[in-house]
Amino acid sequence: MKQITYDQVVKFIQETEFEYNPGQIEVSFPILERIHKRLQNGNNFSAIKTSNGRIVDGHHRYICHKLLESNPEITPGGTNATQVELLWNHVNVSLVDYDDEDSRRLFAERYDKD
Repeated sequence: MKQITYDQVVKFIQETEFEYNPGQIEVSFPILERIHKRLQNGNNFSAIKTSNGRIVDGHHRYICHKLLESNPEITPGGTNATQVELLWNHVNVSLVDYDDEDSRRLFAERYDKD
């Protein structure tokens, strides 16, 4: 199983030309680690939602699919209130885990079959 590092993810986001622009300015490295592992274990996630070439929902899933050189399911949907056009090389990779303990437990019960 491939592991990812913080530095690898930062470099990947800075240097990769993505098909869709981001709709948010930050992503969480701990969430990326969990999704990356779960995708390699064969888990499926909901489609990435986009609007006008911008990701509305699914930034972490999108990045992980691209790191694994796989194509996520993309579906039109939703809107993004951000009026400023964001670029991937401005997206911050945070070490803060956005998921609280209950969310991590629920996701683990659903996806982790260790």
